[in-house]
Amino acid sequence: MLRKKIYIILLVSIIALAGYFLFKWFRGSSAAWKHIPSNAVVVITSEHLQDSLYTATEAGIDVKKLPLIDFASDNLSLLNLLSNNPKKVYDFLKGKTITYSYHPRTSTEWGILMYIPIEKDDEAKWLAAPQHTNIRALHHTFQDYRITDINDTQSRPLFSYLVKDNFLIVSYFGDMIEDVIRSSSLNIQSFKLRSQFSKIEDSDYGTNIYLKSEAWRAIIPTGNDNGTYKEFAKNFPYLQDFHIDKTSEKNSLILESTGSDTPDYYLANLLSDNPGAPFTGHKHISQQTSYFYRFAASDKEMFKKQFLKWHGKTKNEAWDKLNYYIGKESSLLTGNFGSELILCQLEENNSISDGKILLAEFSNYDKLRPVLQKLARLSNQEANVSVDKYQGYDIYAVPIPELPVGLYGPMFTGFPVSYITYVAPYLVISNNSQVLQNYIVDYENHITWQQSPEYDSILTGDKADAQLSMIVNLRKAQSRSGNRGGKSYTDLTSKIESVVIQCRYDGKDAFPEITLVPKKRQTAKKVLNRTFLNIDIEWPLLYDKQLAALQNPVDGSSEILLTDEVSNLLRTNDLKTGKTETIAKLNGPISTSAYKVDFLNIGREQRIFATQSTVYALDQDDSTRITTFSETVPSSTPVSALYLIDGGYDGSNRFIIQNEAQELFLWESVSKPIKRLNRNNRFENIQSPVVALNQIGNRGFIVTQKNGKIFLLKENGAVRSGFPVDILTRTESAFTWAQNLASGQPELVGVSVSGELIRINLDGKITSRRQLLRPEPGSNFKTLFDRNSLDWILVRSAFSKTAILTKEGEELFEIKDILPNADIQYHFFGVDNRFITIRSGNYTTVFDMTGRRLGDKAIPSEMPVQLTYQPGYYKLLIFSKSEKKIQVWSIKLR
Repeated sequence: MLRKKIYIILLVSIIALAGYFLFKWFRGSSAAWKHIPSNAVVVITSEHLQDSLYTATEAGIDVKKLPLIDFASDNLSLLNLLSNNPKKVYDFLKGKTITYSYHPRTSTEWGILMYIPIEKDDEAKWLAAPQHTNIRALHHTFQDYRITDINDTQSRPLFSYLVKDNFLIVSYFGDMIEDVIRSSSLNIQSFKLRSQFSKIEDSDYGTNIYLKSEAWRAIIPTGNDNGTYKEFAKNFPYLQDFHIDKTSEKNSLILESTGSDTPDYYLANLLSDNPGAPFTGHKHISQQTSYFYRFAASDKEMFKKQFLKWHGKTKNEAWDKLNYYIGKESSLLTGNFGSELILCQLEENNSISDGKILLAEFSNYDKLRPVLQKLARLSNQEANVSVDKYQGYDIYAVPIPELPVGLYGPMFTGFPVSYITYVAPYLVISNNSQVLQNYIVDYENHITWQQSPEYDSILTGDKADAQLSMIVNLRKAQSRSGNRGGKSYTDLTSKIESVVIQCRYDGKDAFPEITLVPKKRQTAKKVLNRTFLNIDIEWPLLYDKQLAALQNPVDGSSEILLTDEVSNLLRTNDLKTGKTETIAKLNGPISTSAYKVDFLNIGREQRIFATQSTVYALDQDDSTRITTFSETVPSSTPVSALYLIDGGYDGSNRFIIQNEAQELFLWESVSKPIKRLNRNNRFENIQSPVVALNQIGNRGFIVTQKNGKIFLLKENGAVRSGFPVDILTRTESAFTWAQNLASGQPELVGVSVSGELIRINLDGKITSRRQLLRPEPGSNFKTLFDRNSLDWILVRSAFSKTAILTKEGEELFEIKDILPNADIQYHFFGVDNRFITIRSGNYTTVFDMTGRRLGDKAIPSEMPVQLTYQPGYYKLLIFSKSEKKIQVWSIKLR
């Protein structure tokens, strides 16, 4: 009897369990799939988008404002026009799972349909005759279905809706409601999103997103280079699903997938049967990185076998040229490749708008070195442009267009010329020699992800088995010039540090995943964007020509240098008390800008400045002992300017010295005497600054005169053939250089006072003259440089107005009511931290690059201010001189 009861209990349990799973399977997706037209590119279901508050993570990310989802949540406001009573609409939507489908109407516009369950009879009655003072409800019939058209009081259409199968179906567009009726009557089974995802049981999630991969093109900023992202996207499945848990995570917000078919793309095929590996190369990734792409497999031998098999079947022009120059030795470049590829798109700076660094895991570099020397020598037609040294690293210039495509496939485009070095364990390839040198500097100075609290542990967690990853620094990505004009997600960029997009392959299935990583440091609202006075330093008379506020580029710490009446050099780095200490004796006050760079190339920064007759370099060791290096300028005329430039053969910075007689001198090292540059040329009215052109085979200096004559000097000071170039008009600012995206080569660029944007090639030929918008006859244009010559922008001024322009001359913002002779400065601390200061009268105002005023008060200042930025604290420091005091102000930005 007992045994019989046990059998009955087990049978009932099995039936109940089977019924439960059958019920779950039968339920399938909560989306209103039956009514969705077959041309849908996105389908979203959620029970939270109608909630007044739908946030995630400790940063309080508003999920309703996330890309893709924001379009759906915006449409819900239509329902407020169906009743004068907001509570009635609230009760109607409360707790319901609502479906949203997106349908293409033009190449740039989507139409959206909403499907809202009707659960009560009184809801249906209300919808049959809505009452609101601001609408007129009309009706028309389509295939025997009654469609309600809502117009405003002037008979202009607002939206339409249909009640069908206990769903309220709403859209801005009446023809889309008719599409719903057609779709339901035809019952098309070839609808790919429906066939792929309609059986997924998704009720355990708060929000579900189903889409075709093409939907991402409408929202993901890709900067100037669409090709890289387009190729990357081919590694993701064509149909994708993402799900957000009902419970809000405290840390990152994760959108996970249940998986779909692996795409037929070469990288996906190479990686699909080989698990991924955690990322360990943080010390190799520069903090200038805005987009990071990684492809990696854990089984190196298996990947190598697959890679060589694929490469043997692949033919392209770059690989053919490689074989032409070095024959069978080209196999060294593929045979010693490991199983990790990393592509970094860097932030825009110093005239380079599309800098790239490709890291390929590589072994046996010693064997490859002579082959690279041979390749660089044979592929270059000009002498002395193929091989260089920088901070001890070999640099090889290989002018084979798209060489990385020949080695690693079409994902790695954008390399007109390849500049190659080796930083173990990676072969490093860049599309610009300046970019490669900047990368080496960042690596040697440890300005990398390893020192970044936001990125030091990324891709190392338990779920680091994805073979493919993309990390986007949102602030840097939004700042790229190619992204202007798109939708700006300010809530996202203000609270999220980065977006991690990954894809894990498991045989024939691909599992994409998106993670939003919030900023680790949050600022209280009472402090955010408020102006605070940190210290007052009593200083009745400033002997120096300008304020010397210096910053350690590694940790962001700041200090002030001052000279007293007997030329003692005083320093304060205690920005709480303002206490000063004497650190050196000078022969006069500081008469130029001051800098803090590793001039000695020893791994720490020195303070560099000049008095009227001498340049100084002050080095401080770990024991705080200060050593002074100085060099007298070989001229009796007082020094008027000191310009920081790069291009030292050992990788260090150099300095151009200008005196009041318009003579130029070069200080390359403390161990070398200062040498005169313009021995055979006399310059007139040099426009600040003198700019260095630092490319392999194209080293020199750009000198601009006010009368419109542009000189390109060689390293020895001789004028390069084809120069000077006379632009036949006046200029009030220096010419600089920019990378030509088509050729990868530098060209000189500048603007005349009347607004002609002029480009000159290295042969001295003017290649283009483009007139920028000149809204008023009195508009004057000039180029505005960062104090450290790290970046530049354009400025248009007229009477009491000043407009800040991009490098292409597009207006970013305009400031009005400025007094004459205002001081306008540009401050660059990375592409995502750029600022404009305008001193009008005796007050300075700080702006970001959108024209938003920073801080809640103007800064009193009797002379141009200096700025430093502390990235770890998102804090801007402003140094000013006012009423016999040196003042330090601070603004917390994020």
